[in-house]
Amino acid sequence: MTRRRFQTGYVRLREDREPKWWEGFYREDVVDASGQRGRRRKAVNLGLLSDVPTKRAAQHKLAEILAEINDADYRPRTTMTFGGFLKKYQELTLPTKKGTTQSGYKNTHRKHLVPFFGDMLLCDIDTETVQAFINKQIAAGYSYDTIKNHKWVLSAVFKQAVKLKYIKSNPARDTDLPPQDVKEDPELPTPQQINQLIENLPYELGEAVWLVSITCIRPEELAFKWLDLDVEKCRLWIRRVVNRGKIHTPKYHRNNRPLQLTQEDVGRLLKLKRVQGAKDNDWIFPNAKKSGPICHEQILGKKIHPVTKKLGLPHITWRLLRHWGTPQMAEENVPIKAAQQRLGHSRPDLLLIRYAHLLDPRRNSLSRP
Repeated sequence: MTRRRFQTGYVRLREDREPKWWEGFYREDVVDASGQRGRRRKAVNLGLLSDVPTKRAAQHKLAEILAEINDADYRPRTTMTFGGFLKKYQELTLPTKKGTTQSGYKNTHRKHLVPFFGDMLLCDIDTETVQAFINKQIAAGYSYDTIKNHKWVLSAVFKQAVKLKYIKSNPARDTDLPPQDVKEDPELPTPQQINQLIENLPYELGEAVWLVSITCIRPEELAFKWLDLDVEKCRLWIRRVVNRGKIHTPKYHRNNRPLQLTQEDVGRLLKLKRVQGAKDNDWIFPNAKKSGPICHEQILGKKIHPVTKKLGLPHITWRLLRHWGTPQMAEENVPIKAAQQRLGHSRPDLLLIRYAHLLDPRRNSLSRP
């Protein structure tokens, strides 16, 4: 369809309501989800009569709106809904993300974005609309970190829409977040409590808890094989992670990253290998069928929490175990870059912001009697 000629639109005074206001009309080119072009009539509120006293003033306001449409580089607006584009995003873009990212994004799409934006036209969502969504989240009592994550996921969708030329700009970019929450420092378990937990867990699982505690790795990074252990250099290489049974590359890192261990740590791992009677290509922490690495998502609730409850220990999570070793690195003046590499963070400031405040003077080794 060829582009229509220059248009001026027309205005009228709405006197059927109080207060009276000016309404402008024009036509715009649109493209539907299938790529078919068409035109539709558009109405816009130009302001109250008290603010826009004359018809000429209303026409000037309408002309400002039509300036973009009359521009030679104007692109027709899409009539695709946000929900429709989200399906395209999940088909084209989401498969390129890490497994853990895909799971989190899909959950946010389903629970938060689709209920609010699903039926809206993608081209009609502006910064004000996104800010209304954020304000609704604030009113619902969501934490700062949760709202920030929702904005990040939403922004990623709009960024792809801009890239594919469905919209001109990202409406989530200039929105405001609420003030950060006041957070109490989490109470870390003592070394004695972690040792007590390790002693009362099955041997292999106890060693997994020990390794997460001393190395600060993510639980999904427990997908080690014995060939990943370099005994001579005292290094354990993170080459893969597991998410819901699927193996993929580590988060934020395209290359393998080493964990520097002590000779005592290596000896402890080699003892586990002897007990297992394992070969180099076997998993260090296998699942029940030994067909893959440990399923950390299920083990926490089924294996670890019942033991902590039985022993009267504080609530312990994989994240808390990961936090446990970080203060020790800070206390021993481990360089930020080295600590960042061990934690697997994309930026060193994440370590400073989220972990450095956890400094704990308690220091003891974790050992099995």
